[in-house]
Parts: sequence; structure tokens; C-alpha cells
Amino acid sequence: MSDGFTLNMVDTPSGWSRGRGDWVGVAAAMKRGETVEVIQEVGSTLWRNSLPKKHCLCWDGENLSTIKGRIWISFTQRRFAPESVLPKVQWHPRVLWIGIGCQAGTSRELIESAIQSVCRSYHLAEGAIAGIATIDSKAGEVGLLELCQARNWPLKTFPADILSSVEVPNPSGIAAKTVGTPSVAEAAAVCAIAQIVTAHQQQKTQISINHLRFSPLMGASHPLLVPKTIIRSDKKLGCVTVAVAVCPIDNLG
Repeated sequence: MSDGFTLNMVDTPSGWSRGRGDWVGVAAAMKRGETVEVIQEVGSTLWRNSLPKKHCLCWDGENLSTIKGRIWISFTQRRFAPESVLPKVQWHPRVLWIGIGCQAGTSRELIESAIQSVCRSYHLAEGAIAGIATIDSKAGEVGLLELCQARNWPLKTFPADILSSVEVPNPSGIAAKTVGTPSVAEAAAVCAIAQIVTAHQQQKTQISINHLRFSPLMGASHPLLVPKTIIRSDKKLGCVTVAVAVCPIDNLG
């Protein structure tokens, strides 16, 4: 590719995760100057500012007859057909916030397994996870802390009165009585996103939203991608509640 622009330069300082795909094949096509299609569904578009005047990239729907490779930028974990001759790769911007509700003493293994189960069910890339959000009474929960440390995920916590002010699709009367809010997982995931967006707006940071795909169940204006999902342990060791929200900002600290 002209002017030394390479596949690695599509990444941003936020540290996008490499997903599955034929990285060697796409990189080779770019090096040869062949047309490579970019389909970007989420994440910052600032990387495009580094493109040289002459480059081989095209955007979704352009020059379909001439493309020799494809780059997907999304939070979805796609499975590429092995028989396809077109090399494809996936970049995953960190835009997913995982809301968690759990009993005291829940193990890291059970929480991690619950998150993985939800990601598999909804075809979400774990590499797109930005962090974990929950109620502040869980700030010292060992299982959560161990998981966040191992996966390098930030943990955001919110007081019950803040969580209770968030409108969610699946409130629980039992949770309201026991922890002071009708929602932990769903409300915490939404609060994490609201906090980030507010901080960026205060800093007058431009927010780029590229064709974000929200859950049809939630509606296009709602950040919840996956509503409350309860994962129970086969060994009767408790359960974990998981909800997923998607953020328009991927450069998260």
C-alpha cells in the first residue's frame, strides 16, 4: 500500500482487539495495493485521518466487484466461511459495558463463565468488552476484582439511589427490597455509559457514532444491547445476572 499505510494502523490508541480472520491475507492484499473493503459499525473513525491520499481502502458497498479483502470493525464475533477465497479480519473496539449482579462470595470463575455464555448467545466479541459495572456494595467483591484484574477491565460502581433512577425493561421488586434498587445489572451498564458520555461532553470531545446496532427489543435509542440474563451454576453455587450496553465512545480509560 502506498505511503506505508498498514493494517495495524487501522487500530486507535484505545487498543482495539484483533478478532478472528486471515490477517496475513488481508495485510498482503493491502501491501499489493489491492482494494480492501472496510465495514465499520462502531468505534472512532479518527484512524481515517492517517490515510494517505492514495490508498486501497473502500467503504461499505463501494467497488464490490474489485475488492480483494475485507475489514470488519464491530462488537460482533463473526464466523467466516472457511471456503471463502476473500480474506477477512475483525477489529473489535472496546464499546461493550457488562452490567453484573451477583450474590456475595460469587467466584471469579462463575462470573466469567456467565459473561462468556451471554457473549456466545448473542455473538458478541469478548475483545469488545470495555469494562464491568455494578452496584457500589459489590466494590469489594473478590470474584469481580479478580476477574477485572485478570482481564484488565475497569470496574465502575454506582450507589443504589442512582441505579434506582434508571428506567430499565426488567425491574425486580425483590432486588428493590434487598439492595435498594429494582435493577443492578441493567441499570449499572446504562450508568457506565452515561458517565462516560457525560465526561466526554464536558471535555468537549467529539463523539463519533457509526451505524450503531442496538437490540430491536430495546429500540434504537436505548443503549441496552442485551437485557437482563440470569445464568445459574450447574453446581448450585449461585447465579449471576448479566446485561450488556453499548457505548458510542470506544477510547475508554
